[in-house]
Amino acid sequence: MPEPVHNALSGNIGAAVQAGSISGGVHFNVVPSTGPGLGSLAPPALTHDVRGRGDLVAAVVEELRAGQSCVVHGAGGYGKTTVAQQVAAELGAETWWVDASSERSLHDGLREVALRAGASPQEVHEAWEGRGHAPDLLWRRLAEVESRWLLVLDNADDVCALGAGRPIAEQIGWLRTTSGVLITSRDGNPQSWGGLVRLHAIETLPVADGAQMLLDRAPDAGSADSAGELAQRLAGLPLALHLAGQYLAVVATMPQVPGLDLPVDFDSYRTALDDRWPEVTELPEAPYPLAERETLHRTWELSLDLLAERGYPTARPLLRLLSHFADAPIPLEVLRAEVLAMNRAFAGMTAVHLAAVIKALSGVGLLASDSLHGPVPLLRLHPVVRETNRYLGCPQEIGNSMAHSVVLVAAMAANSEVTDPSTWPRWRVLLPHCAAVLDLPVAVREAVLVLIALTCERATRFCVTDGLVLHGIDLARAALSRLPEAESEVREALLGTRNNLAAMLLGRGDLDAAEAEFRVVLESAPSVFGAKDGKTLGIRHNMASVLQARGDLEQAEAEFRAVAELAAEALGSKDSTTLSARHSLAGVLRARGRLSEAESEYRAVLEQRQQVLGADHILTMTTRSELAGVLRDSGEPEVAEAELCELLDWAVDTLGDEHPRTLITRANLAGALAAQGALTQAESELRAVLAVADRVWGADHPHFLAARGQLANVLLEQGKQTEAEAVLSEGRTANSASPERH
Repeated sequence: MPEPVHNALSGNIGAAVQAGSISGGVHFNVVPSTGPGLGSLAPPALTHDVRGRGDLVAAVVEELRAGQSCVVHGAGGYGKTTVAQQVAAELGAETWWVDASSERSLHDGLREVALRAGASPQEVHEAWEGRGHAPDLLWRRLAEVESRWLLVLDNADDVCALGAGRPIAEQIGWLRTTSGVLITSRDGNPQSWGGLVRLHAIETLPVADGAQMLLDRAPDAGSADSAGELAQRLAGLPLALHLAGQYLAVVATMPQVPGLDLPVDFDSYRTALDDRWPEVTELPEAPYPLAERETLHRTWELSLDLLAERGYPTARPLLRLLSHFADAPIPLEVLRAEVLAMNRAFAGMTAVHLAAVIKALSGVGLLASDSLHGPVPLLRLHPVVRETNRYLGCPQEIGNSMAHSVVLVAAMAANSEVTDPSTWPRWRVLLPHCAAVLDLPVAVREAVLVLIALTCERATRFCVTDGLVLHGIDLARAALSRLPEAESEVREALLGTRNNLAAMLLGRGDLDAAEAEFRVVLESAPSVFGAKDGKTLGIRHNMASVLQARGDLEQAEAEFRAVAELAAEALGSKDSTTLSARHSLAGVLRARGRLSEAESEYRAVLEQRQQVLGADHILTMTTRSELAGVLRDSGEPEVAEAELCELLDWAVDTLGDEHPRTLITRANLAGALAAQGALTQAESELRAVLAVADRVWGADHPHFLAARGQLANVLLEQGKQTEAEAVLSEGRTANSASPERH
């Protein structure tokens, strides 16, 4: 096959207030006690049914009854307090509810608990004034209570406060190895709790439960299906679901005066989330002390304040920074300490400190790091956490975070080799973030224009190599439409992106569109790079590939020869441009039936590529595959089969079952098998190709149609005429397709 050249036509990138209960949305604070019996310890009332927490509540209730103490942990807004409320209701014990969000409220609440447990006002007064040990008094009196009781410490995010300044494991503070304590906290680190409690992580809600939560609050805002779609958009975050339901409930009571343009149902709210996130997360008639959007913001801010107090002030700007990445898993590799340190907010950042900050953010549930030990370590940011944090800070801070996200993505792209399959898993998780840089505001894009252009060129080149053609075409077209080609500093990168776009269009069989794009690049390349530069010659090579695809083999051969000779003279016989041109020339010779010449050319290219690139490089393997095809055509199907079997094993192991190169190799193996009369085996290989080929190439792609025609021929040779006709009837355009792809 012709080997489209998609070399980089660019430079080096490297140069370059917690909601205590979802039902209410605000704190349920204990009133500070100025004397005995003045503080409220009553649990906050549930105002809606609790959805989707049955299993978690049941597990916590069972453990409390069995003599355990428990911690329900997770990020703000996940409904930890709601779970504690439901546990208290189902446990049926006398419940003392203490707001543990600050040392003051914790001490005041536990003072009241000691009084309720039978301590005299005098001894409580003395202990709390420092003339006695308050935690010892509390637990001595609790041990004397005969009835079943439950102590809830809500929002106990600062575990040090529970230890009264000492590690929890020493058991001289407010927490002891005594049953009957239920804690809600952002801190899910087992080391923080010293083995004294059972930890229960709280998760987001399934779609059905999230939808019901919306319907509970706004029953007239739409159907269950619409509620489900909105619940999915909000990713099951209970606080966000509550805020959305409350928003729609309030809007429903407002007079619909002319000009009032607000979401009034689940569908319009979901649409508005994408276009006007700040507006729709701010309740126009807030029934709480804070506007809804401010409540949503403060949900995360408390966790960040806590981390700052613990010595991690960079947790806040790091979360802001991560919010400007795409709504997709973020490769850990993108967070390079030396690149982060280029931003004033992360001055002096080291890898050790960065790891500690990531761990701290994960500990309070703002960052999920459950995939840090896979082949590509990943971080995950909840979509609602991401959306909310994108709008926090002054405009300059937001702009700086956006720009620095581009710097980080560009640095990882620059350090990831495009043609090495071992890097492709990293590229696949980086790709959404490469596309996201194009969605930044124009002013930000202009500030980092060169990095964006270089990143898009490199990302689209990866898409060509990995066969991610549809993704690559979309990315290339977005880059070319949004980045100003007139800017001289990005011209080379954009030419490279257009060249990659043309290569992908050629790969899709869209010859007219591919040729049009190649011509645009070729018109500019000589003046930008020079007529004999490898980039210009590479584009001429690609134009010759279009000629071959159109069937003009004579002209294609002449052009490939010219490119190969010019490249050898200007760049050397072992240069990649020279070897690619010679590889494609061999393909034209084979297509013209000159098999001896084709074999000689392929063997020469193979020898050079093995020396320069190594035996296992994808381009070396591609040449081996083409040479095997020539051997089959030359009457040596057994030799070709042995070679193709080895190549197929490599392709499956290295590239995966669905990579285009794997499918082509499998189809060529089927041809070698059929040539030896092994028709059943050939049929099996071709059916394996067709099982995924329409998804990889598309049902109208020449490779797909050729594989279908090849299968029909194999079936006919076995006398399976009915099956062959069924295969052909799926696409009558296959009658002109060749049974071989190279």
